[in-house]
Amino acid sequence: MKAFFDKLYNALRSVKLAVVLLVLLALFAIAGGIIPQGKAASYYIEHFSGAGSRIILALALDHVFSSFLFLLVSAIFAINLTVCTFHRLTNELFKPREKRRHGPDLLHIGLIILLFGGILTSRSRTETFINLRKGDSARLPGGAKIVLVDLKYEQYPDGRPKSWESTVAIDKNPPPEASAPVLTHEEEGGDTLGTTGFADPTLNNSLSSAKASSSEPATSSAAPAAPAISAETGAGPGLPSSPAPSTPIAELPQYRIRVNTPLRLKGYSIYQQNWHTEKQVVLRDAMGMQFFLEPGMRETTKDGFVLFMALDTSQGAGGAAAVAVAAAPAVAAAPSAIFLLEQNGKRTVVKAAPGEKIGSFTFSGYIDQPVSGLAVVSDKGYPFVAAGFILVILGVFITYIRKLKGILA
Repeated sequence: MKAFFDKLYNALRSVKLAVVLLVLLALFAIAGGIIPQGKAASYYIEHFSGAGSRIILALALDHVFSSFLFLLVSAIFAINLTVCTFHRLTNELFKPREKRRHGPDLLHIGLIILLFGGILTSRSRTETFINLRKGDSARLPGGAKIVLVDLKYEQYPDGRPKSWESTVAIDKNPPPEASAPVLTHEEEGGDTLGTTGFADPTLNNSLSSAKASSSEPATSSAAPAAPAISAETGAGPGLPSSPAPSTPIAELPQYRIRVNTPLRLKGYSIYQQNWHTEKQVVLRDAMGMQFFLEPGMRETTKDGFVLFMALDTSQGAGGAAAVAVAAAPAVAAAPSAIFLLEQNGKRTVVKAAPGEKIGSFTFSGYIDQPVSGLAVVSDKGYPFVAAGFILVILGVFITYIRKLKGILA
């Protein structure tokens, strides 16, 4: 029995086994880089004819890094590396202190930690995208709130983007809030476009801003009241948007987020992902008050409401033709917008250009609202990956220095 365990122990610490496993891991990495990942089976049958698609599906190469074979090879490599590290470290500890060489030991330990961190990252990493305008806020993992204080965008002389920089405030202990429910079909008698709902439920997060605009003082078009954000995510629901925290922003800790310079907080990191502008329509009432609407937002009137549906991308038709819309000279340079107008229970789809009237409002024009795209990444494996890299670099450095001293001695 002892001879069997000795053979098994020697096999697990074999350098030949390590070489074979490294070659297999390299082949898996190449396959994962060449073969598109996460597609439907029909995609591989269509694009990899014959035996190619069958091999890909049989070996689970359509999701290489979570496949059983890749995880099995990785586990055996981790065992091989651990046994090699244990065997070498124990031998070094029995040597006189001046003859010990722990550079390779640090290298091996770093690789083990790095491998563990990589596996943890692949199994637990989450990434959520949020779009924030100046003054907008959103919930972060753990219940904290992020508020966009400022956004800077720089370009090269030829127009290429140079840098994006977001200044954010973090409220780690925001007051609890109750999200307003979306009224159902039964609650509103079947009307999903009533005084508290939207035609598209995904746009309901803009409700608070649309309602608030009717009670706030007039706002200039240069600094519009920021509506609530729309949250997006690549895998699953986005982070919920919310009003700014009750704590004054000036009293909250503020941070700068740049491209390649993320904000690292406990449990997650925030990356500057992109920057873009979103067009809002500006409506003016008879009192001169201005209201700023995004697609899906609305403003109520005494007879109903006006809902901004979308921009008119078809440039063929000119002017608005709808009931209850008084024609006015259109601005040819600006595109038309499509609205849903309700008056006295009657709804009409209206296409209007800047300067035309829509019910009791006048369509004043557009403003471009800058939007900061942030990625909130939660990665439990990151500390292990960072520690593993440090140990690997330290091990290589110590090994190199010892060999250099031996050559120069």
